[in-house]
Amino acid sequence: MLQVLPSLLLSIALGLSWNRFLLTFSSKGDSLQNQMPVTMVAAAVSLSALALSVADKGPLLGGAIVLLGLALAVISKGLSRPAVIVGLSALSLAAYVHVSMHLS
Repeated sequence: MLQVLPSLLLSIALGLSWNRFLLTFSSKGDSLQNQMPVTMVAAAVSLSALALSVADKGPLLGGAIVLLGLALAVISKGLSRPAVIVGLSALSLAAYVHVSMHLS
């Protein structure tokens, strides 16, 4: 069970921050400008989770982690309160770093 926890934490971090990260590439203007700090944190978390998935777990397991995270992103697309969602994703990434340091 403890071996699966880091992979799940990475998937959660990626999945909860991915939708907000994608807003960087849209042209919604004012709504994006009002919550730029949340979008910047989401971008950092999602790109970090993506890179750590492949770098730490290899291409096969990393790809599975990314697919699970993207599935979570599809499920969580309709959730409101983006600051809370991105905060949870950052917390999940921090928990991954903490857990992976103690498992190594």
